[in-house]
Amino acid sequence: MDQYIKYQSVQGGAFTASQNLVDFKIPMSGVYDLRDSFINLNCTLDVTDKPAQAAVGDAIYDFTGEWVSTDTQKLHFQNVACVKNAVLNASRHGRIENLRRCDILRDNLATYTKSQMEDVDESYLDFAQFKAPISRQQYGTFAQLNKSGDVKSRYNIQTPIAIRLSDIFDFCRTREFDTDKAGETHIHLELNRDKLAVRQVMKDADIHPVAVKQATDTPAGLASSNNLLTLGASGTTTPYKFTDLDQSPYYVGQMLLITATHTDGGGDDRADAPAIVNSVVWDKDTGAISLTFEQDWGVPIVAGKQYTNISVKIGEVDSVALNVDSAELVLRRVNNPEGISQINYTTYSTEETNGNGLTSFQNLYTIEPEATNIMIMFPDSADGLLSHNNDITSWRLRLNNEDLTDRDVQRKSPLAFDRLAMTLNSMGDGLANLVQNPGDTTAADWQSTFTTAGFDTLLIGNPLFQTGQQKLLQVNINAGGGGVKKLVLYKQLPRVFSY
Repeated sequence: MDQYIKYQSVQGGAFTASQNLVDFKIPMSGVYDLRDSFINLNCTLDVTDKPAQAAVGDAIYDFTGEWVSTDTQKLHFQNVACVKNAVLNASRHGRIENLRRCDILRDNLATYTKSQMEDVDESYLDFAQFKAPISRQQYGTFAQLNKSGDVKSRYNIQTPIAIRLSDIFDFCRTREFDTDKAGETHIHLELNRDKLAVRQVMKDADIHPVAVKQATDTPAGLASSNNLLTLGASGTTTPYKFTDLDQSPYYVGQMLLITATHTDGGGDDRADAPAIVNSVVWDKDTGAISLTFEQDWGVPIVAGKQYTNISVKIGEVDSVALNVDSAELVLRRVNNPEGISQINYTTYSTEETNGNGLTSFQNLYTIEPEATNIMIMFPDSADGLLSHNNDITSWRLRLNNEDLTDRDVQRKSPLAFDRLAMTLNSMGDGLANLVQNPGDTTAADWQSTFTTAGFDTLLIGNPLFQTGQQKLLQVNINAGGGGVKKLVLYKQLPRVFSY
C-alpha cells in the first residue's frame, strides 16, 4: 500500500513579505507519485475582537482568503498563485524546470481550462472561497463551524493552503519519480506572501433574505432571556421557513448583536446587545431555528412583560491578520512501482516586457527552436496576477516572416477562440470555459460572480512549428485607451527526462 510522507521546509519560522523563500530537499528514498503530492503552507489567524464583543466572551468568526489589490472586488484565484517563481533540480540530472511567474501562467490558464462547476466542486480546497450558487453563503477554511447542536465551533489549529505539485510543474504530473536514480531532489519556491490576506465573510450585509434575521417575540413572563430567540417562526412580520440547514447563517459560537424593544421601554430596550450562540436547534416541521446564548442578552422578564421587534446582526471583528507559520511537502511514496525509465514533459521559458502604453505595439522576440506553443498574458497593475487589458482590440503574429493567421485577430472573435482552443489542445489541455473571467468572491449573488468587467481576462496564444535554429516571433497588438502595458510571453518547450 502506498503511503504519504511529509518533509518540512529547510526554512523555519514564519514566512513574510521579506522572508518568502521556501526550499524542500527530497532525499534518495524511493519512488514517488508526484501527481498526488502537494505542498502545504500552514496558516493561523490573529483575530482582534471589538471591545464590547470581547467583553462577553470568545466568539468564532468566518474568514476567507483574498488577493491583495487596489480593486474593491476580490478576484477568485487558484492556490498555485501563491507561488511566484519555482525551480526543480535533481542532483544527478541538474535542472529539470525553472519557471518564472508561474503564478500568472497557471492562474490564468485555469480560467480557460476549468469549467465554472469544476471551480465550485474544488472550492473546498481554495484559499479564496466562492459564494455558494444557491444559498449565497460563503464559508472559509479557517474554522470548523457547527450549524446545529451545542458543540462550539472552533478555529483550526493550522489551516493549510494546499498546492498540488502538478499545478506548479508539468514534470510533476508523472506517476513515478525514482529519487534513487535521479538523486537528491531540490524544490525552490518564491512565494507571493505579500499578496495573501484574509477578510471576514458572512457579515451582516451578506445575509439574505433579511427575514432570516427577524425573531419572534419572547414569551411573556419567562424568567430568563437566555433561550428566547427563535427565527423563522410564524410569529414574525415576514416569517421565513428554514427548509434546510444550508439556508441558516447561524452556528454555535457565533457573535450576534441583538436589538429588541421591551414592553416597559426605557433602559430595558436592547440595541446591538452582544451575545454568543450556545446552541442551535432546527425544527424540521415548523422550519424554525432556536438559539440559546452563553449569556443573557436582555433583562429577566416579569409577568406580563416581554421583548418584541427582535432582530439580529452578525458581529464583526476589529481586525484580522494572516500568519504563514510553516511549509511542508507531502509526497505519496509508491511501494510497488512499475518502473519508468523516461518521463516526457513540457516546461516554459518566460520573457517579461512592457508596452509603455503604445496603442500600436510591435516587438520582435527570439524563440527557442523546439518551442511548440506561445502564450501572451497581460498582468493587471491592480493585482499583478490577472491577465487583463480591456483596451486591446486586435493582434497579429508572424513567425520567421510567415503570418500565423491570414488577417488580424479581433478580440472575442471566432478566430480568437479558435486560436486559443488550438493552442490549449496543443499544450495538452482543452478549452472548457468561454466566460473568460475567474470570478469575483465579493459578488452579491452567483449571477454576478463572473460579470465583473475589471476581471475579464485576455490570452493570446498560437501553436508554433519547430525549427533547427532559433526563430523570430513578430507581435503586433492594436489597442485604444491606455494602450498596451505589461506583458509576459510564455514559450512552451518539450523536454525528455531519462534515468
